[in-house]
Amino acid sequence: MADDKKRDENIKYNEVKKFYNSWNVESYPEYFKILMDLEEKLIIDIIKNLKEYNTIKKKNSMILDCGCGFGSFYNLTKDLNTIYLDFSLNLLKKFKNNYNLKSNKICGDILNLPFKDDSFDLIFCINVLEHVIDYKRALREMKRVLKKEGVLIVIVVNSEGVIKESIFNEFKVYHRALSLKDIDIEGLEVIKYGSFYFVPPILKILPISLLKHIINSYYMRIEGYLRNLFKNKGQFLCVILKKTD
Repeated sequence: MADDKKRDENIKYNEVKKFYNSWNVESYPEYFKILMDLEEKLIIDIIKNLKEYNTIKKKNSMILDCGCGFGSFYNLTKDLNTIYLDFSLNLLKKFKNNYNLKSNKICGDILNLPFKDDSFDLIFCINVLEHVIDYKRALREMKRVLKKEGVLIVIVVNSEGVIKESIFNEFKVYHRALSLKDIDIEGLEVIKYGSFYFVPPILKILPISLLKHIINSYYMRIEGYLRNLFKNKGQFLCVILKKTD
């Protein structure tokens, strides 16, 4: 039984890695790119307004972008002491080409991080854990390399979201939505959490010009209202954790 479980995990792991090693955003429909940009814009806005992020970035802190992809959130860390890790050479190459980033990139596995204990003051793990079979092990690894009182920012697809159907239907790769209780790891204290992104799938059928107009003229104005209305029922969950031991 244990061998079968391990074999299944390895198959899914290799499928996810194969997916990202051939991934190219330009191959997706235009609506996909527009909505992906919206999600990234919301994430950047959330993190920029976090007290924990602003406190750490003022210090000479070490930061890890764990699962950095092709650098969607580079602007949050480009002027800081940051290591960028991803398991896809394809995505790291895109990262390098997009931002002329010649150093501080590591191809590595979140399940076996190539760093010493207590190395980082802040870790980002954005849109990663839903693709990791053994996400608990990944959380323990990030806790290991985080300094005591260090901060871990996790953003993941929310299993308790009010909208269950994924708007990114073309994104055909293993993922499992998670909840706040799934992020519960001994030695990591949840100090803040919330959700965001309330986009009904029907929007993807709109003409591109109308979709852009709705997002730019209306949706961005009501996102905050929707967060207050639906509390922790957004399609993405943001959890801020602190290492306590």
